[in-house]
Amino acid sequence: MNKELSVDPDVATAAMRAQWDQAARGWRDSGAVIRPWLQQATQAMLGMAGVKPGAHVLDVAAGAGDQTLDIAERVGPDGYVLATDLSPEILQFAAQQAAAAGHRNFETRVSDGQNLQVEGTRFAAVVCRLGLMFFGDPLQGLREMARVLKPGGG
Repeated sequence: MNKELSVDPDVATAAMRAQWDQAARGWRDSGAVIRPWLQQATQAMLGMAGVKPGAHVLDVAAGAGDQTLDIAERVGPDGYVLATDLSPEILQFAAQQAAAAGHRNFETRVSDGQNLQVEGTRFAAVVCRLGLMFFGDPLQGLREMARVLKPGGG
């Protein structure tokens, strides 16, 4: 007999958060390898997203914040970056990196990419470098990202 497996989304989210909280230090410690390795892809992503000086940008599933630093540099002091992630532990490292780099245009917020705790139509661009592949419902995550974009982007 074939029974459909049912998973409580809240339980799945809590389990995923616990995994990322546990892995946070490893991601931070690997930044010196990961950031240069993904630099070309990150710059291409930011270019395709139209990230430019003065823009307000949402970084979904920001992790330890390597790409968020690139966004903060690109938008400059007149821009703004909100880095979100499911894991509060990993976001602490993103905030530390931004502060160490002198970025004042940077904020972090714990938020599930599939249910963003962000008010709508606020951002000129939304990026998600590596997180979408971990979402239980990637299409819902994309819907949430589209929801918070300003009409027409910029």
